[in-house]
Amino acid sequence: FYQPMRIFKIIGLVLFALSVFTALFINLSPQFGSNPSFAQKRFYSTLDNYVDGEFKNHEPTKLFTEEMSMGNFFKDHPNLVPAKDITPIELDLESFKSQANGKLKLSWLGHSAFILNLGGNIILLDPMLGQYAAPVPMPSLKRYSSKIAFSVEDIDNIDIVVFSHDHYDHLDYSTIKKIKGKVGLFIVPHGVGNHLRAWGVPEQSIVELNWEDSKEVNGVEFVCLPARHFSGRGPLNRNSTLWSSWAIKSKHGKIYFSGDSGYGKHLKKIGDEHGPFDISLIDCGQYNKAWKYSHMFPEQSIIATKDLKGDYLIPIHWGAFTLSTHAWTEPPETVFDKASSMGQKIILPQIGQVILMEQTNYKIKKWWIEFNEASLE
Repeated sequence: FYQPMRIFKIIGLVLFALSVFTALFINLSPQFGSNPSFAQKRFYSTLDNYVDGEFKNHEPTKLFTEEMSMGNFFKDHPNLVPAKDITPIELDLESFKSQANGKLKLSWLGHSAFILNLGGNIILLDPMLGQYAAPVPMPSLKRYSSKIAFSVEDIDNIDIVVFSHDHYDHLDYSTIKKIKGKVGLFIVPHGVGNHLRAWGVPEQSIVELNWEDSKEVNGVEFVCLPARHFSGRGPLNRNSTLWSSWAIKSKHGKIYFSGDSGYGKHLKKIGDEHGPFDISLIDCGQYNKAWKYSHMFPEQSIIATKDLKGDYLIPIHWGAFTLSTHAWTEPPETVFDKASSMGQKIILPQIGQVILMEQTNYKIKKWWIEFNEASLE
């Protein structure tokens, strides 16, 4: 009788120690960020999209369906990562910063990260430029490339940084540490500013918005719009901050940036009220049936672009990290195969390639094959 009781006590003490260690680690490690204050939560409770202590989607959005078993995530799936490191095209920052007759320039930095030159304004979207899509280094969540398209040290001024939400593959502590002194303004959904403040970003450099709010900076309007997703950086703060998509409007062009989002009714409404868009940057990777409400499959990305009245589609949320079970090349291959028959123009840029708004014909190069060749032998 005493021996089992002693074992239970030891197990209990071990579990207690682990829970204390975990709590201390989360609270003392800066990469987890900071949670909204009581006063902020009280303000959020006045908003239509904040219910019972958390932000909500406009449509019911089940986080995990039963259409894919948990065990499937731990199976061996083929072609999850490139056969070799992806080498991005090196971005010439001085050339990129030149105005190009006031037209839009953009360059994809992998995953959902972009750098834009919009009428001379240098803008970063979800600049996750770190090596791990996690709060601690995890080999399975390592970036496909050891380099990004430019050195952060070489960029001296960033006018605006926009974030869609606070997940680790979008909001990265190591990146914020490097760029925070160079950024004029961070424009983010409600609650995300807490993480930035905790990491030393000055209050005057942060603007937090709710869905349908907007902020104009230097002739560029940033409209915070709904997405169909969720948020949280720790086990106890799910949906404590807002997630969003963005319409970026100026006389030089209009861009839609989906952030992370499942397909939903919000897209048609955004297209009707804010479209048409010259370029739509649409979630198109890290999908599976279990997450079908919070991420888009490639065919849905094409439909979404048509809902948005988008001229060109650039698929995003792929090309840097493996976060799901599909082959890493599946998103671009599917979009490439389906877009023509579905009547949608696409751009599939290489990481670091510069896209100019005045281009009328974009040649599609299946650049990803080069980094997958060893696995195809």
